[in-house]
Amino acid sequence: MCTLLRSFDKPGGKNKGRFTRKTLATAAAPVSFSSTKEATNYARLCRLLVDVGCHVLRDSIHPPSNLHKNLRTHHSKLQLLQMRRVLNPTQWGNLYPPINTTVSSKTFNITLLVVLLRNICSFSPPATGWDALPPATDVSTEADIVRVKYFRNTVYGHADKASVDDAEFDGYWQDIKDALVRLGGPAYGVAIDDLKNECMDPVFEEHYRELLKE
Repeated sequence: MCTLLRSFDKPGGKNKGRFTRKTLATAAAPVSFSSTKEATNYARLCRLLVDVGCHVLRDSIHPPSNLHKNLRTHHSKLQLLQMRRVLNPTQWGNLYPPINTTVSSKTFNITLLVVLLRNICSFSPPATGWDALPPATDVSTEADIVRVKYFRNTVYGHADKASVDDAEFDGYWQDIKDALVRLGGPAYGVAIDDLKNECMDPVFEEHYRELLKE
């Protein structure tokens, strides 16, 4: 296992960086949002990927003693990725903040986590590579990492309409859940089932739609 990352809370734990209904209610400007079942389906998938997907990717990796030192070790390789525009300015700033000891993997989204896993951790690409959806028969850790990124991009492909019908929703949800449970363990299955049935108001939905865009 890679020992580069991991700064997160287990399912059910407190997450300092996670928005709650209370913080949204007090911080959000008075904006009107409407919602439909299809829009809620899309927002639920966004939340599954943002909240659970990122945690699972961190959870499957052992914690480093000093994240900033590990990143400094790989600075040249990551800088090359930045020059090739694999890493954007925001991601680079998350990796190398002005005060390097303040770096935290809590700021790393799925895209950045997968870039790190692919390039500076000891994972080998699955047989179909890092950019293609693996066959269902491949349930390796590497294949499931690819699946998380693949479904992030697939769900984001619905961003223009921000809606997913029930049939698509159920299919995406099960595929994403299966990959996350294999990566993170059975406890995540319970958390994901709870998330599927939790009430979401329109402001909360908009918050997660925006987070997936990052």
